[in-house]
Amino acid sequence: MRALADRGIDILAPCGGDGTLTATLTAAYRVFGTQLPSWLPLAGGTMNTIARNLGAQAQPAKRLAQMCRSLARGEWHAQPQATILVHSDGEVPLNLATLRPSDKARPARSERIGFLCSAAMGARFLAAYSASPHRGLLSASLLAMRTIASSLIPGGGPLARWLFTPLAAQLCVDGAVQPDPTYRLLIASTVPDVGLGMRVPWQAGSVSDRFHLIASSLSTVKNAIQVPRMLRGLPLCGQPHLDVLAKQTSLVFTQPEPIVLDGELFCAQRLDLHIGPTLRVISPGVAPQGIEPRTLRV
Repeated sequence: MRALADRGIDILAPCGGDGTLTATLTAAYRVFGTQLPSWLPLAGGTMNTIARNLGAQAQPAKRLAQMCRSLARGEWHAQPQATILVHSDGEVPLNLATLRPSDKARPARSERIGFLCSAAMGARFLAAYSASPHRGLLSASLLAMRTIASSLIPGGGPLARWLFTPLAAQLCVDGAVQPDPTYRLLIASTVPDVGLGMRVPWQAGSVSDRFHLIASSLSTVKNAIQVPRMLRGLPLCGQPHLDVLAKQTSLVFTQPEPIVLDGELFCAQRLDLHIGPTLRVISPGVAPQGIEPRTLRV
């Protein structure tokens, strides 16, 4: 990344899955700071949730060729995209064999930058998916259907009970401590689709200097029956349920808990989330009026 910065690149085009894009963006942030190059994500993973949110629908080689032609003709524009800066404390790796925090690593601090951060149900779901011998859209869809079916069993099936076990957390949003001590769903996002078309953070990306925070204590059944609302990008109904646009959020757990930032899984005892730098995401289209096409070093 330092070598790329020394060359003065204007566009960075990472190719990979959600975890790869996050790791690349984090490395770029450490080198470029807030003056990040424009971003051209290429969907090279199995799920590509983040890449799809950012408009990368085509196969990587096809999209790259299309964008190179558009850049050469000056037929492009850069869409602003907010990010989330995540500071973790008491961090240890997640053991995928046990789906619990590793007891062999020393707790550490870390800093990452991404788009979609989740704890409780969201992190547990990705952990179960990552532990599966078969990965991909079909595997994730089957796990989602199993989750819904398990949630509708009276009292909840074993999978639903594990996924939606209330997570004790001290939550502070923009300086205000929240009264609910446990949560089944915790999502902070600047992109609306959390995977499989579920637009739970329905306001994500609507305000450039805020991320959308969902902190829900809704029951397992209430979450399951609202899947149609999630698919339509409508707010969840019922209480207790926090649904706000925020600049800063802190989460403190009683012990290290599974966390997912985009596609990267880890465990942490404390999270501090801040709105991060705004990216310029390259997409096809006519350059906005007043912006002259220029020669780019890619």
